[in-house]
Amino acid sequence: MEQQKRIDASSGLFPQAMLETLLAHEVARSRRYPSPIALLYFAMRFPRDPSPEIVESAQILIANHLHAAMREADLPGHYEGNYMVIMPATESDGAKVAAQRMLENFPHSQITRTAELFKLSICIGVAAHKGGPDISAAQLLSNASTALWEAQRRGPKTLVVYGETDSKNA
Repeated sequence: MEQQKRIDASSGLFPQAMLETLLAHEVARSRRYPSPIALLYFAMRFPRDPSPEIVESAQILIANHLHAAMREADLPGHYEGNYMVIMPATESDGAKVAAQRMLENFPHSQITRTAELFKLSICIGVAAHKGGPDISAAQLLSNASTALWEAQRRGPKTLVVYGETDSKNA
């Protein structure tokens, strides 16, 4: 696979196609050697009609935040216009702690290179599986997507863990 298809040069994050390949690999490993796996699926929310400078600054901010906040074993990347982190060997509680830490430490305002101040928020959906023969990448992605959708519905700076109906953090 060509280098630019394996990692996004501007962000250092995995592009979606590579992230999907890595997820399939980690799910297969979790199925064969039953170990937990978790996904953090999150979205940024910009001000209305953001300038290109705001979008660029926000993308740099989130990439830097992911690189600083995640473990070496975690696999962060772009997914469906948002961001996802595959967390091998991580149970639901550990993923929730990591997501809470990301929410708490995320700078909710930023300045562009042209000195334009803007507000930014993130919402996070978490899905996890204990591993074993009944795990599937499609179901894990669906659960993470459902959790993210619910987090976005609840509002900015919200965390929802799939299967926990009252996991609200605002």
